[in-house]
Amino acid sequence: MNNSHEQKVEAFYSCGAKNRSCEAEGFLSFGYWNRDTKEYYDAAQNLVNFFLNESNIERPAKVLDVACGYGAESFRFFEAIKPEKMYCVDITKVHIDTAKRKAEEKQLQEKILFEKKDACRTDYPDNFFSHIMGIEGPAHFRTRLDFFHECYRLLETKGKLILTDIIFDPLMSKKTLLLNKITEFGAQRWHMPKENWISSEEYCNQLRKIGFRVEKIFKIGDKVFPAFAAYNTRLKSILRAVKTRGLFIGIGLSIISWLLGYGYRHGVIDYIFVKAEKI
Repeated sequence: MNNSHEQKVEAFYSCGAKNRSCEAEGFLSFGYWNRDTKEYYDAAQNLVNFFLNESNIERPAKVLDVACGYGAESFRFFEAIKPEKMYCVDITKVHIDTAKRKAEEKQLQEKILFEKKDACRTDYPDNFFSHIMGIEGPAHFRTRLDFFHECYRLLETKGKLILTDIIFDPLMSKKTLLLNKITEFGAQRWHMPKENWISSEEYCNQLRKIGFRVEKIFKIGDKVFPAFAAYNTRLKSILRAVKTRGLFIGIGLSIISWLLGYGYRHGVIDYIFVKAEKI
């Protein structure tokens, strides 16, 4: 039975996963939507470009990509920053199996290693990575704070942690009973543990207490949630989601998309870029 949080996350992303891997080259992010962005694939590409531009990665050695999904971002990261080796982990087996096949097709299996692992509890050695990267995954981790501790262990001194992430502000969610219930419903269905409901200020505090120096942290929710919610609640998008992932999950994803837009408009949810250094 799928009782653990990690098993529930895997089950959520496994539903319709084989079909989903063929859409938009397997991107799973919310994307970065400029004013002229019309299609999801373009938004997903925009997010990768934004991430790389803000990261300003120099001299990467061994790099860890967490919550790598099907590897869509991983391969682009590898091409752009050219690390000595990239390790990519995800909790969902079908994601990893698909990414491995893609690596073999690209003849990159010796350079990019995909493994099914919990990013909060890896078995990599201490001080092993120069950079740890990830798009959106930490919101799902149980817990994000455990993940931060693991990153501190895994990074070499002056190693960089670079993420985009989703934050839920617990105080804002309590403004009204309706908003609180909607927030709880969306977070539960999307498998975001309550321990991860923190503001950007608390996000910074957690990193600093562990021993990171926060170089950048800023919100870009205005470029993510409104357009993503509008795109995924179109009839065409709903029908595609149902076809790909079945009626229950497909409709559920459309509802979650609407809730994300609603939560953003009411100040409960936001999307952040973070860059921190181990000191």
